[in-house]
Amino acid sequence: MTEAQRIESAAADWLARRDGGNWTEADEQQLEAWIGASIAHRVAWLRLASVWQRSDRLGALRTPPPIPAPIPAPAPQPQPARPAPRLSRFSLQRIAAGVLVAAAGTAWLGWQHAQEAQGQHYATAVGARQSVALPDGSKLTLNTATQVRAAVNGSGRKVWLDAGEAYFDIAHDQAHPFVVIAGDRRITVLGTRFLVRRQGDQVNVTVEEGRVQIASARPDTKSAEPTVLTRNQAAVTHADNVLVISRAPKQVDDELRWREGKLVFDQTTLGDAAAQFNRYNTRQLVIADPAIAQVRIGGSFDANNMSGFVALLKQGFGLAAQDSGNEIRISN
Repeated sequence: MTEAQRIESAAADWLARRDGGNWTEADEQQLEAWIGASIAHRVAWLRLASVWQRSDRLGALRTPPPIPAPIPAPAPQPQPARPAPRLSRFSLQRIAAGVLVAAAGTAWLGWQHAQEAQGQHYATAVGARQSVALPDGSKLTLNTATQVRAAVNGSGRKVWLDAGEAYFDIAHDQAHPFVVIAGDRRITVLGTRFLVRRQGDQVNVTVEEGRVQIASARPDTKSAEPTVLTRNQAAVTHADNVLVISRAPKQVDDELRWREGKLVFDQTTLGDAAAQFNRYNTRQLVIADPAIAQVRIGGSFDANNMSGFVALLKQGFGLAAQDSGNEIRISN
């Protein structure tokens, strides 16, 4: 079985379980964690769910009407309406196989319909930012190369941070806590302002105002109790580990300056500064000498003006820069 077939089979199993009638909140959280684990999982789930939804509707439309009895023959018993199709793992496997060989146009339409059912999708390119106003009055600001999905309505408020970084300014609603799913982390708030950054399996959270709770998005995990962050606190999470850090108000303000297109460094190593610039630019900054990478710098810089930053390095530190088009190499 190929990897694609394995993922399709897993999606079929999830769909069969959800249709079985014993679906619980814990099952829903496990499904969300599986979908959020990779783009391939999400695509397989949305594609298969969309196809099944359409086949279910077609089955209902094809339900035959009762056939009138001929005269003078005795009237037969009324025929029950043909039920809408029920899910089985076998039928879902057949649907999955059909999806894999379906025409590209049909698959794309199914993807679009499923995305609409899951909520709105927002994405930014490298170096771009975007502000998003949600129906409940909350506001998101997406940083460079960020992907989020938002499902905010009368029954709940949930956002999935699939990649990148986003600033959340959440409208208070006691009855409907706002939930952010970032990898295997579940961040719950009532009304606050905070930042979430996802880098693979690592999730960073910084609170500007209010309180947030960080817990595992996997209900079967054996990790510690949920972690609560308050104003000017940050957390770095990886696997089942959570490190909480207290920040000075200025540090939090500096971290949020990307909303203005700025990068602020304070005794930051040149290696770390280069990594920050690389997040916002398609050209990459390469520090060729490990000793140079440890040089400490400070200041405020335009995130998209890598050339200006390099010019300052040349003037201030006497470093050499070799521009090859796709990258700029810094050396002595």
